[in-house]
Amino acid sequence: MNARLIGKWSRTAAVAMLLAWINTASGQTFSGGSTGADGAFAPPFGTTITVRPGGVYNYTTVNIGNTITYIKGSDNAPLVILATGDVNITGAIVVNGENGASLTSSAPNIGGAGGPGGFAGGNGGLQSGPPPTAGHGPGGGLPSIGSTGAQGGSYGAPSSFVTLIPLFGGSGGGGGQGSSFSTSGFAGGGGAGAILIASSTRIHIMGQIMANGGNSFTGNCTMGGSAGTGGAIRLVAPEITGTGNVQAIRGTGGCATAPSNGRIRMEAFNLLGFIGTTTPVASVANAPGPVSPAGNPALVNVPTLAITSIGGLSRPPTTGASYFAPDLTLALGTVNPVPVVLTATNTPVGSPTAITVRLIPQSPGSPTNIAVPTADHTGTFANSSASVGVTFPVGQVSVIQAFAALTLTGQTASLFPLIDGEPVDRIMVAAMQGQPSTVSLVTKSGKEVRVDRLRFEDQLRVTQAWEALKETRIE
Repeated sequence: MNARLIGKWSRTAAVAMLLAWINTASGQTFSGGSTGADGAFAPPFGTTITVRPGGVYNYTTVNIGNTITYIKGSDNAPLVILATGDVNITGAIVVNGENGASLTSSAPNIGGAGGPGGFAGGNGGLQSGPPPTAGHGPGGGLPSIGSTGAQGGSYGAPSSFVTLIPLFGGSGGGGGQGSSFSTSGFAGGGGAGAILIASSTRIHIMGQIMANGGNSFTGNCTMGGSAGTGGAIRLVAPEITGTGNVQAIRGTGGCATAPSNGRIRMEAFNLLGFIGTTTPVASVANAPGPVSPAGNPALVNVPTLAITSIGGLSRPPTTGASYFAPDLTLALGTVNPVPVVLTATNTPVGSPTAITVRLIPQSPGSPTNIAVPTADHTGTFANSSASVGVTFPVGQVSVIQAFAALTLTGQTASLFPLIDGEPVDRIMVAAMQGQPSTVSLVTKSGKEVRVDRLRFEDQLRVTQAWEALKETRIE
């Protein structure tokens, strides 16, 4: 799990470097983002659309005069509507979760489906068969246990999460327990979906945008399921206007803990023209932020580590990682040990993070590992730097690699999903030369899983764990 950058030292030593930690988050400035490839969008009345894989639509203009309902697609991507021109909504855009089934039957009732980017409700259970299940998603509601009714879910992110980057929907409510050996409990409502609308000119809302959780039939508290949570709505444009209504509210139903509402975000240079309502109250920004058309959320705020200079020479912008074409040449007469400087972001400073530089000579010989002293890793969690002296063999090409290892404590590890029933012990993030970057979770026994191979909700847990690490500095 590493990439190499190889350089040459004339008649003396050669150096190379490895990016061991990478950041997949985008730092782009605002753009409406649309290519216009899907043309103008003005759907007829009563249109139901299954969201395409990836969830992204590139329009020129959007005019919604009727009710348009979106249902989740094969990859459960959130809905992303991009436009080069105005987005006018006089009808309604709906990405709600579905209601949980409430049939009186001997088969388990199935949880309501989540909206695009949202998560399904839990199934109703039988006393003589499959038990009720929890709602899906990172904040899914617990099922009915004994006389305790099913619980509503939470949106699945801390209250500080207002940017809605990455974009994901609501969690499902828990399922209910059957009242007899042959009667199923009622299922939980699905979590609402997630929608991003971005325009290069204006978003004008006279109608509605709805990302509401699915309902669950309660009946008696033991048998009843719980409703799904609200979803997420993010609106980004130079100007947002209108008198319409934007909703991301929880569904109805449930006797125990009520589900939570979702999140609404509005970003524009000018919001004074919007005098409509938002439920819950929207978080706002006085400038349009970055728009990422990615469907499934990418990891954000993951650590990065880069070798930025060797012997005072900056890392070249591109690397070949070949012993036969060195990427960096140090001047003749450079004196050992050579200072190697690294920079890191979103990384605990000092002892929680073990940074190691590894030197691998081209000719036969054992690699050398050089630990960066804790005292030489300074700065803040957001931005830090580290330095170490490295002694290079003279007259040959060498490879130098840099690793950052963050071992998790029990408290921090509990924020991550289990891997085959084992808690995560450490995080490995690496850039492969010529390949996409990878992020992996590793257990104490050595089980390793790439994050992009995890279930969607487990990817969200990883994202939220890093956000919690950033907010609380848990070590």
